[in-house]
Formats: sequence, structure tokens, C-alpha cells
Amino acid sequence: MNLRDITQWDVRALQAVQRSLSERAATIAFVQDGLADIGRLPAWQDEAADAARRRFRIAADELSGEAASVAVVESLTRELFDAVTHLQTELDGVRDTALAHGMAVSDNGDVEDVPGPPVDVPDASGREELRAELGAAARALIQQAEDLVADAAAVLTRAAEGGVEPGEVGRGLSAPAPPPDGSPLANREYWDALPTAQRREVIERHPEWVGARDGIPSAVRHEANVSRFADERSRWEWERDRLRERLDHNVFGGAFTDDDARLWYAEQKLQDLDHLEALVRDHPDGRLMLLDLQSGERTMAAFALGDPDTADHISVTTPGIDTTVGSLAGMTDEARALKAEIERQLDLSGHTGDTVSTIAWLGYQPPTTTGPGNYDVPFIDQNLGRGWLLDAWQSDRATAGAPKLASFYEGLDVASQTPDPHITALGHSYGSYTQGLALQEAGPRQPVDDAVFYGSPGFDANDESDLGLAPGHGFVMRAHDDPITVADGFGRLGPDPVQTDLEQLSVRAATTPDGVRREDANGHSEYPRPSDNGELRASGYNMAVIAAGLPELALR
Repeated sequence: MNLRDITQWDVRALQAVQRSLSERAATIAFVQDGLADIGRLPAWQDEAADAARRRFRIAADELSGEAASVAVVESLTRELFDAVTHLQTELDGVRDTALAHGMAVSDNGDVEDVPGPPVDVPDASGREELRAELGAAARALIQQAEDLVADAAAVLTRAAEGGVEPGEVGRGLSAPAPPPDGSPLANREYWDALPTAQRREVIERHPEWVGARDGIPSAVRHEANVSRFADERSRWEWERDRLRERLDHNVFGGAFTDDDARLWYAEQKLQDLDHLEALVRDHPDGRLMLLDLQSGERTMAAFALGDPDTADHISVTTPGIDTTVGSLAGMTDEARALKAEIERQLDLSGHTGDTVSTIAWLGYQPPTTTGPGNYDVPFIDQNLGRGWLLDAWQSDRATAGAPKLASFYEGLDVASQTPDPHITALGHSYGSYTQGLALQEAGPRQPVDDAVFYGSPGFDANDESDLGLAPGHGFVMRAHDDPITVADGFGRLGPDPVQTDLEQLSVRAATTPDGVRREDANGHSEYPRPSDNGELRASGYNMAVIAAGLPELALR
């Protein structure tokens, strides 16, 4: 299959075939009803009548088989009409976009420049990005067309061979799986290529295909993830009961098998589901953009307020040590306060129509000080616990999480319906180290515009160029009594953040340009939290104006 094949598909012929099959089905049903009526004539009771009825039943059975085949093929043609119409519309859009930028899409999906002045010429990097998007869209359409042909051939073969059962119902076309290890762009183009009926099939039958895929629309991810709650609960209840039974029959407990540790994590997963169900229930306007209870010891999730697919300004907060799904409710409260402040500052600056989405991202597994194999010690003085210090020096959790965070940023960019959304990365504590590594993962197509590191032990960079950011778009905040200074003094995670070339913003009490008195931030955890008067602290205000694209209003 190629793009020319898609263009040359005759949808009017599909409609004609569908009408013909529908008429054929009606004729068969009429004959079947006639045979049944004759067989029920009350005065027809001799041996000839019985023999005739047997022949009628044989004929009716044959007609039932034909009717089943006709019904399945007629349904297939209706589905093909919808799917091919969708593909042709999408292809027209791809080619129109290419033509408007002085490009052409070849039949095999390659994108080439064409002679003549284009209507719109983006800069070199933007042009290559557009070329990549057009190519990905073309390849996704070809893949979808090939899947349609394969499905249609299978249905027609089964119908021709009499393999359709009378009364059989079901879809003739099945949705293809997304590309394995697809990039966010490939994921988005995969979704765009699916007709509406197949999108519903994916959400209802294969929610795991899209719930965690960056680049898929946030509303789709939310619906898919929420639909998995019941199955995940059943899975982990079964695992919990299995482990309990094993431990009950083992005189040594879990000493030699780690079953006790596995049981602890299984029970934790069930508690996580309780937390997530409550989060979704308490925030009906939110979007669960990630749900992963399988790939790690602890649950990973991400929750958005507002619609990131249409927002002009998006912030993503990456938390640090000892953050679990149980912490997401508190993070979401902070995200709501941040969103309200961003919107207020936009209104005050005359950007009343700008929209905002704030996201709490726990798509990695930060170090923890509780649970099997960890230091179960109480925190001392602003979370300065024995395990907290040791874990703050480790880099493996951040290096494992950084590629996931980089992909999430890219997914926000490619799924956005806004031409160039303003994306701000907010990183706290160990999460700032993960954030710094993620920004360096992005390469030349950096989707993040601004970054704020607060309470940071280090982020393995010295200036914006190390992070793929434009000069003046990286910021650091630290409270004077933040105990993180003990951890970052060793340099394992990069230079001391406040000694880097990134601009250091003030977290001291001040009256901001909007006339609001802001309290200072103390210790390690107060940065994003509102103060007793309900207003964001100086640190939270700074995050809000940076995320609003108004850095000139920040406290310095």
C-alpha cells in the first residue's frame, strides 16, 4: 500500500456495494419469511406436506448461511466507507500542509521540497520539524491502510468459505496496535490515522495501548486509564491473596523468598488505587495522564488540571524523595493554587484569553525512606533523615526517570492543538535533578521554554546551554535554611545550584507588583505551598509568573 492507493480508493463504489448487499439481505429475509409462512399453513398436514417442510428447512438453513455472510460483508463495507473516507480526509490535510510550506509528500511517504516560493517558510529547525511531522503522518496513514486491507481480506475469505455463523455480529475491521516503542510524534499520528469507530475500540478493549503513551490526547489517556481501575484492583487483590497464602504455609515467612516484601508492595498498590480513585472523584476536571502499576515496585502516575492539549501555558512539576501516589492529592492542591495564580497574573497583564494547565508528574520512582529495604526512620528537622541524605546522593532513579520525563514533555508538545505552547518545567529537590537530566535528553527539539529548580541538590548543568534552554530562561530558588545544602555540597549531582549561571530568584517575604504581601519560604517543603493567608509565597509567585511567560515580574 502507498498514498496513491489511498487516494484512488473509490468510496462511491463502496457505497454502491453496501446498498446492493443491503437489498440482497432484505430479499433473503423476505424469502425466509415466506418459507416459514408456507410451512405454518394449518390445513397442510399430509406426508407431502411434511416432505415439503423438510425441504423448506434445508433451503432456510442455506439461506441463513448466506444471510449471515451477506450481513457481515455489508457491515464490512460500511466500516470500510467510514475508514477510507477518514484516511482520504487526513491525507488531503497532510498534502495541503506540505504544499503550503513548499513541500510535497511522495507516494511512499517521503517529504521533499518543491520548486517555487512557498506560502509560509518557517526557520530551518521548524522546517525540519514540520517535515518530520508530515512524514510520520504519511507513514501512519499507510500503516492504517495496510491494516484495513488485511482485515477486509480476512472477513471476505471467511464469508466466501462459509465460516460465518448465523446471527454473528461484530466488527469486521479491528484497530491496529500502536507502533512498538513509538515516539510521541509516531503515537500522535497513529491516533490521528484511526477512524472514530476504531478509536472507541482501542479505548474500550485495549486501554493499555494508549493510557501511558506520550503524544496521545490527554482526554483519551484519562478515559483509558480510569477504565483500568477495576482490572488493576482485581489483579493486585489476587496477587495479595496469593502471597498471603504462600506466607501462611511457609514456616520461615518471607526470610528466604522476599514474599513478605512483595506482599507489602502489593498492598501498597491497592492503597494507591484508593488514592487515585479519590483524586479522580475529587477533581472531575482533571486528567489522569499516566497510570502504571506494573513496571516498577511503586505506582507511577501523572495528573493534570486544565486541558494541556489546548492550553497556552503548561507547567509540569517533578517531585523528589519520598513522593508516592499518596502525595498526589497534595501536589494537585498545589497545582490548583499555582494554576489560579498563573491565570490571575495573565489577567492582570492583559492576557485574559490565555489558558493554563498545571500537571503533577510522578512518572518515575523517586528514592524513598520507607518500605522493604529502605530506612524506616522519622524525618528530623525539615526532612533531614538518615535515609533521606543517603538517597539524595544517588543518581540511578533520576537517570532511569529522565528519559520518561523528556518523552512526556515532547508528548505535550506534539499533542497540543496550540501551535507553540509555553511549557515550564518545575523541579523540586531530587526531582530537579531528574528534570535537569530530562532537559538534556531533549536534544535540538527542546519543547520546554522555561525551567525553575527549587530546593535542588543539583541538576548536572551550569547554564541554560547545558539544558537546551535559551539564555535567561533557567531559574533557581533556595530558602536560606533548606537542609538540601548538606546534600549538594558533595557535588555528586553537579555544581551547587546557587553557584551556577542560572538566575537565582528571591524567596524572601515581599510585596509583589500586584500589591499582594507574600510570605517567605522556609525549609525544604514550603516553596509551592500557600501561606496562612491563602496566598502563594514569594517562591510560588515566582513559579506562577515564570509559567505565565512573565519573567520580568519575578522577585529577584
